[in-house]
Amino acid sequence: MSTTRAESASLAAEVFPLDAHEREALSKAAGWAALAGITHLLRTAIGPGLYPDWYVFLTALAYGLMLPVIAVLHVRHARVRDSGAVLGTIIGTVVVAIGMGTSAAPELALAALFVRAMWWWTLGKLWWETDVVSRWLGAVTLGLAVGQFALVIIFGPVGADMTTLALPLRIALGLWMLALAAVLWRSRREA
Repeated sequence: MSTTRAESASLAAEVFPLDAHEREALSKAAGWAALAGITHLLRTAIGPGLYPDWYVFLTALAYGLMLPVIAVLHVRHARVRDSGAVLGTIIGTVVVAIGMGTSAAPELALAALFVRAMWWWTLGKLWWETDVVSRWLGAVTLGLAVGQFALVIIFGPVGADMTTLALPLRIALGLWMLALAAVLWRSRREA
């Protein structure tokens, strides 16, 4: 027997209800995710060469705004799978830390790419299997993870300059954050 998205969301809300504080946090997380996505795109438009101080500031802001989103995702993930919740939170926090560090030390780009691929794999797999956030975004996130793992495998061993890949990867992260914001905003009514 197959269930629709609405039935699945209704069942999840009955089995794993969120209290009023978590529903409010979900709404705020959608806003933080949107701001993070916009800031990631803005920092990409400015780039590190044009206004270096602004680039570092916007990088810190973009990644820092991801932290409340990661916290809210942890609560949602813990409703369905503790191991995925813990791993997603740990790796997400590392993505933030290494992402900020990469603006000062570009040689960390390969490590940042690998850790983001791990994070996206963890989230994508959890979302695809459980629909706790969005099954379609889970599929997209898994695809992004596979693509980033491929880049690590192809370019890592040859010592390629990862800064050439920085532009499309920053755009991908910004757009992904905006998609996550839309999904979280929509799901706040279903929680």
